[in-house]
Amino acid sequence: MAKPHRIHIGHLIKEVFDEKGISVTEFARRINCARPNVYSIFERYDIGVEQLLVISEALEHNFLDDIQYKCGLESQLTTRQLNVQLNLEAFSPEMAERISLLLKELAETGNHVA
Repeated sequence: MAKPHRIHIGHLIKEVFDEKGISVTEFARRINCARPNVYSIFERYDIGVEQLLVISEALEHNFLDDIQYKCGLESQLTTRQLNVQLNLEAFSPEMAERISLLLKELAETGNHVA
């Protein structure tokens, strides 16, 4: 079995955050957390999927694509298969809607997800 790629998600988030040029205070507001927590996010190697989706929406950037690219993965899943794998019922209705919208956007732009 191949060794998994080690991705520092906090650094990826920080790169995009810097590109967007928003303030830490504004970013914290968008992701509904305290300002000091933003700095801890930038230092994390790992982050939960739900929080990553909130951050993706706040920064208008799909970090799932970044992870897929950095790992050299090719998607072989359709949106329907991904919905089954993610089990959207396990998420809150609001988060399930966000995930569905991101998947729809990906499908419309021809991007793929891992």
